[in-house]
Amino acid sequence: MNPIRILLIGGGHAHIEVVRRFQSLFSGLAVEMMLLNPEPMAVYSGMIPGVVAGHYRTEDCLINLPALCECHGVTWNPGRFKALETDAQRVLLESGESLTFDMLSLDIGSVPATEPVQGAVHAVTVKPAHQFLRHWEAFLEQVDRTKPRTVSVVGGGVAGVELGLAMAHRIQTTQGERPWHWRLIAGGGLLEGHNPMVRRRAKQALDAAGIHCLTHVEVTAIQADGLQLADGQRLHSDFALLCTSAVPPQSLSGCGLPLSDQGYIRVDEDLRVKSMHNVFAVGDIAHFPRPLPKAGVYAVRQGPVLAQNLLRLVRGEPLQPFHPQRRYLKLISLGEKKALASRGWLYCSGAWVWRWKNRIDVGFMEQYQR
Repeated sequence: MNPIRILLIGGGHAHIEVVRRFQSLFSGLAVEMMLLNPEPMAVYSGMIPGVVAGHYRTEDCLINLPALCECHGVTWNPGRFKALETDAQRVLLESGESLTFDMLSLDIGSVPATEPVQGAVHAVTVKPAHQFLRHWEAFLEQVDRTKPRTVSVVGGGVAGVELGLAMAHRIQTTQGERPWHWRLIAGGGLLEGHNPMVRRRAKQALDAAGIHCLTHVEVTAIQADGLQLADGQRLHSDFALLCTSAVPPQSLSGCGLPLSDQGYIRVDEDLRVKSMHNVFAVGDIAHFPRPLPKAGVYAVRQGPVLAQNLLRLVRGEPLQPFHPQRRYLKLISLGEKKALASRGWLYCSGAWVWRWKNRIDVGFMEQYQR
């Protein structure tokens, strides 16, 4: 009898945990697993601000997918997903190659919503993460140490706040006291959806770092040397980082899967795609019955449930539901080795919170870098 083929598309947080558990869970079963991901390195998003700030090396936040797969008996394929033929149980790659499967899971994340902004090609986007890191390092290498620069972060969410503070900290520690100019532009308020104490502490950190905050300001266009605002004002900028909202990848639009109004894949509580027996979706691309924030914490916690449900499906057993927390711990780094933590209305900040976050992040990475 031919082995059951499980195909994982995308090296997201949930899928790397499935890979890590493959041999221990599926030992003795006639099952083959393949991970399809064009980049050999997966980036752990929780440590990106620390890398930008200079607290970690780039390699500290990277997971070597070929090595991880080899260690756990999974095949890594560097192909790029193009289309899905669900009836034929086949995936088409951009190379023209096709892959068949018995069970499929998608964890390909979201992409930056650049369409509302003209000239977004002149900006660096925070996703894909590996491209962002390359752009930032390239910018640092070509910086003229004698000339101050203006850096603009577009987006007032967690990513915008963390990366704005991280970049400012890196420049201040490597370039000295030269008068760089920093601004953060938010279409709405700062850290909307967070409690007032968190928002106040983040604003204090931005002020202390010399980052000028413009809230309720819309950026309509980006040029090579500046930003155009909705009110007609133009701001000079040498480096623009887009940390605005994300959207589903275009490849999902014609995949034949049930999609939400926003274009995300509809899944049931067991993480299976609605009305599909053998196809799963996790991470940012999944639209859960109770819509969830696009936060990495959910993808991380979906990993063990997905691994168990793939095993249960192989065995013909009932699948288990994923129970997301309604409130989860939010950790926000503040550039220097300080961070703030919140859950609901609870809040704390300081250097000890950064050390706590560091232990969590380093511990997470150690699972996949051994």
